[in-house]
Amino acid sequence: MLALLHIENIAVIEEADITFDRGFNALTGETGAGKSIVIDAMGAVLGQRTSRDLIRTGAVKAFVSAIFTGLPPLEALEECGLSDGEGEVLLQREIYADGKNACRVGGRPVTVAQLRRLMGIDAEAVVHAFSGAEPRS
Repeated sequence: MLALLHIENIAVIEEADITFDRGFNALTGETGAGKSIVIDAMGAVLGQRTSRDLIRTGAVKAFVSAIFTGLPPLEALEECGLSDGEGEVLLQREIYADGKNACRVGGRPVTVAQLRRLMGIDAEAVVHAFSGAEPRS
C-alpha cells in the first residue's frame, strides 16, 4: 500500500506530503487544484516516462518519493538486496532540468528501467487505475 507520497517542485507544487490510509482514499478538488499533478508524480516515482517540463518553473530539479508498506516479498528486490524484509520500500526519483534522472530504491541507486522491473509493476496501469482514465490502446 502507498503510505506516503512526497512531492517537491513538480508543476505548481513547491512541496507536499500526502499520506494514504488503509481503505478507500480519494483525491478531490476543483479544476486546477493539482489532482493530475499528484497522479503524474506517482507515475514518475514508479518509473513512468516523464518530461523535464514537469519541473516547477524556476526550480533546478523535481523530487518525488513514495513509501510503500505491507508489501508481499518481491523476489526482484530481495535478489538485489533492496528489501528490508518487513514489506516496506522507499522509492525516490529526481528529475533534472537537463533531462537526467536519479532513481533510488531503499536509498540505493537504480536506473528507471530497473525501478520499473524491480517493483514488478506496470506504472502505466497503476497511474490509470488511480486517475480513473481509460487505458491507452
